[in-house]
Amino acid sequence: MCLIALAQGMSETYPLIIAANRDEFYERPTRDAHVWSDAPRVVGGRDALHGGAWLAVTREGRFAAVTNLRGAMTRGRSRGFLVRDFVAGDAEPLAYARSIDVARYAGFHLLVGQVGGDVAYVASTPRLLEPGIYGISNAPEGEHWPKEATAIEAMRHALTLDDPTEELLAFLAAPRGTNDPEQEVFIASERYGTRSSTVILVSRDAVVFREFIPTAARDLRWRSDAGSPWRADGDGTEDPSPRSG
Repeated sequence: MCLIALAQGMSETYPLIIAANRDEFYERPTRDAHVWSDAPRVVGGRDALHGGAWLAVTREGRFAAVTNLRGAMTRGRSRGFLVRDFVAGDAEPLAYARSIDVARYAGFHLLVGQVGGDVAYVASTPRLLEPGIYGISNAPEGEHWPKEATAIEAMRHALTLDDPTEELLAFLAAPRGTNDPEQEVFIASERYGTRSSTVILVSRDAVVFREFIPTAARDLRWRSDAGSPWRADGDGTEDPSPRSG
């Protein structure tokens, strides 16, 4: 995942909102968003190569999201396990972040949290995030690319709407025509690009997961009301087969 906009504690209606694009090689096999058979509280896509994930949420509003870092050295353990292990477990966000041996992974930005509770961020040194709006890309640690500011502004505007879902999906899926990965929100090239656009809304009564797959024109929708089991709406499926492109 290469762009995440997070609004934490900024809306009484939606105390947690996430809007994110996953950029990846088209040939990498992927499972689209589904209820995980090995962790049925969780909805999210899965990397069919290693079994990890880039963004996932439980029906109680526990979530994790990861981006890679441009130029990071390859390491032995998949970064997708950082997401998988948090949402499938019960560790507190900061304790989990502190438990990570960052030397085992290629460089990353990781968010882990719980609606109504703490949200932790880790790239090298873990820390808790104060309520606010945040933008995270795959810029090296300490750098801030222009598209992060663009994402923050889009989220700030979306917070003025009764239902920000469509506005955020439109933001994520609209090419700007810059061909500059530091500015471009939606990436499209011959071998690599935006594989999915996802919006997660968490309110007091429900968790809504919406994912659009540009290469397949699929609109996946999942909802859990007040901790009830997930139900599919629209094109959602329980366990889609791995696909590329």
